[in-house]
Amino acid sequence: MKLWNRSRSACRGSESIEAAITLPLLLLVIFAACEYGWLILKSSQIDAAARLGAREASFANASGGAVETKVQAALAELGIAGAQVSFSPSAPEDLDPGTAITVVIEARYSSNQLLGLANLMPMPELIRGRAAMVIEPRP
Repeated sequence: MKLWNRSRSACRGSESIEAAITLPLLLLVIFAACEYGWLILKSSQIDAAARLGAREASFANASGGAVETKVQAALAELGIAGAQVSFSPSAPEDLDPGTAITVVIEARYSSNQLLGLANLMPMPELIRGRAAMVIEPRP
């Protein structure tokens, strides 16, 4: 009977060691999944803001400043900080109707991260969003 109790207590010790080794790894995997999910969410939000900007830029008599203000307001509502907005090939007021305009948004992921695990995992430096639309005819 005494031998049986000794082996049972030895098993308890090994279970504690296994738990101490696997628990941090399991938590790291869970937090990494949360961080990558956050990255996908922010990327989708930046794409939506770029689509909003492209739609605004496609209107007749749109100006680059007004489009950028609208995009920055949308990004602020989403909690995205430090984003840069640019137009390709140029600002909407410089383009002729029927020309495609692309709105590009870039934001640093380090300014928008969830848990701050970027040092432990491979994360992108920039999150980019891009959308293009054709400029409408002017009235």
